Amino acid sequence: MLETTVTLPDGSEKLLRLEYDSSSIVPGVTALVVISCLSLIAVVGLLLAIAISAFNTRSSRDQYLFVRTHVAAYFLSLLLSDIIQAVGSIMNVKWVQERAVSVGDVCTIQGILKQTADVATAWWTLVIAAHTFCVLFLDLKPNRIALLATFVGGWAFIGATVILGPAALDTTRHGPFFGISGYWCWIAPAYPTPRIVLDYLFMFVAAAFSFLLYTLVFLRLRGNIVMDRGRVSFHRTGVSLGVSSYRGQQLENRTSSISKKMLLYPVAYTIMILPIAASRFSSFAGQDVPFAVTMFADAVFLLSGVVNVVLFGMTRRILPSDSVNLVKWIRRRSQPQSQSMTGVSVTIELTRDSFHHPSTAGSSDETKEDAESRIGMGERKVGSM
Repeated sequence: MLETTVTLPDGSEKLLRLEYDSSSIVPGVTALVVISCLSLIAVVGLLLAIAISAFNTRSSRDQYLFVRTHVAAYFLSLLLSDIIQAVGSIMNVKWVQERAVSVGDVCTIQGILKQTADVATAWWTLVIAAHTFCVLFLDLKPNRIALLATFVGGWAFIGATVILGPAALDTTRHGPFFGISGYWCWIAPAYPTPRIVLDYLFMFVAAAFSFLLYTLVFLRLRGNIVMDRGRVSFHRTGVSLGVSSYRGQQLENRTSSISKKMLLYPVAYTIMILPIAASRFSSFAGQDVPFAVTMFADAVFLLSGVVNVVLFGMTRRILPSDSVNLVKWIRRRSQPQSQSMTGVSVTIELTRDSFHHPSTAGSSDETKEDAESRIGMGERKVGSM
């Protein structure tokens, strides 16, 4: 590829422009743009569904609704990270149109978005894992202060990480922190160590710890790990957890299946980052990575938004089935507030009656599904939400 460079004060070469001289580059980068568009559509669609569900259930007294849980805030942050990632990749349209990557404001913005997405996705994946571990393994009950501290502190940490590179390093001598990196823009090649420390390290740590935490949760729910008065014991054969009547005896037989579904999140994240990690580290080591390998690795990683949406849909009854109803939402907006409130009050009373009287027809299924959705997303009773 044709390169235009300039010599920096430290003697290194700064890449100013990189021409797409191969006929396969444009179709390959275009494919990544298409994948990013699909991911963006999927994530925005899920956010719309969650918003409709939140609006339709706004008058409900059920504190266990997904939209009112701690993990909902963390999951929405993960979806926002997926949006940032998709937008950063969609910006490749400019390079496809020009058949070249060049430094400038667009390049800098793309580099910022890509690093932000990498760090944010890793961080919120780890937070969801840690929250689920605290609730289901340690039996802790996080309060609103913990939610706010984690949410605000998390985004502040992500922002500080992205700012740290250009603010702390000698960009006057080594050139801008964000610049041309391969077929798009990211952290410039003059900063190999920050690429690892301020980006890939977060991805590896999140994948490793998420997998570890969810494995412990799986063993805990299965009865292999038992905690009694602060003492931890391990059993080769699962020990009955002795679930309370609140969950119902039927739920005890399904806890293993639920935790396996939860394991899909860290497993999927690990699978998605492995190709791009192998590709990048091979490039850092000076090896010539084939273009097809680079495109495949990035395509897999850019599918994270789609994968998160699919996994959310696979988890049982996270959103009430009748709450994600656009027609119902439109009707509620057109009805007087008093009529809407009356309908909601009747629904809540019926649900409470069936919950407190297991002999009522269909109450067992309702109890099981409600508890499954709470455990599937790592939520227990947390007091005031």
